Amino acid sequence: MLKGRKLNKGDTIGIVAPANSSSKEDVLESKKKIESLGYRVKLGEHIFDTWHSFAGTDKSRISDINNFFKDPEVDAIMCLRGGYGSIRIVDKLDIEMIKKNPKIFIGYSDITTLHAALNQKAGLVTFHGPMAVSNFFDIEKFTMDSFVESMEKSCGREIKNPIELRSIVGGKVSGIVIGGNLTTFMGDMGTPNELNFKGKILFIEEIREPTYKIDRALTQLLNSGKLSELNGIILGDFNNCIPASKYDIPLMDLLEDRLKDLGIPVIYNFKSGHCKPMITLPLGIKIEIDCDRLTIKTLEGAVR
Repeated sequence: MLKGRKLNKGDTIGIVAPANSSSKEDVLESKKKIESLGYRVKLGEHIFDTWHSFAGTDKSRISDINNFFKDPEVDAIMCLRGGYGSIRIVDKLDIEMIKKNPKIFIGYSDITTLHAALNQKAGLVTFHGPMAVSNFFDIEKFTMDSFVESMEKSCGREIKNPIELRSIVGGKVSGIVIGGNLTTFMGDMGTPNELNFKGKILFIEEIREPTYKIDRALTQLLNSGKLSELNGIILGDFNNCIPASKYDIPLMDLLEDRLKDLGIPVIYNFKSGHCKPMITLPLGIKIEIDCDRLTIKTLEGAVR
């Protein structure tokens, strides 16, 4: 896998908006906050554009991403926010150019689609981590420390979790970690950007989806045989994912019912997703999950 150069204070972070727009005030305030942490910030040419709910047209949003990958002044690329829109532009990533200019790329939620393409088509390690407007206004120390450690460590490490990890199925396994937001990567199924599950460790997180919809997605993955191809599963944060009625299945009952008979290790309580604090998780590198000792380790660095 290709890896971006590690991020140092004084380096330049380019901010792009692949999905929904934010106000000019929020963009400038997040820029100021990131600069106060010791980084330079360069805004995408179209960062203030709007087109319906999007941060500009599809053409302008993808041009900012491609331009920053080839811009020698930009050391890392961070997404402004999620929402919706990445699936509309993912097929326009300049993959061959990106392979020649590997850089840190950071985001989560709707950005899951771009992670999949960059991991699988460009062979680039990316980061499921905080975004400019979504997280940097009031970023907590744990979230910031996890972000910095991921960007600066060029060797394997145990990932710190702010709460106790737990397991649904025991065992220890390693593999390349993939995934992100469940709804978003389910939208890629059946497309050229579909995740390759074979031999991987799947990370899943979600927000504000009723449990029956999570049930539907996991059952589709079960029925398609995708989950049986995995080495293991990490369950991240499921923010406000509750039953839609008193008759619906609770979240943990659902997860255990759908996943416990797969015969692969499944660990949960991993604080990454739409949550505070938030762990930055590199995607596309080899990791180890130990569901008996309740640890998650990267077996290689995510930067060079």
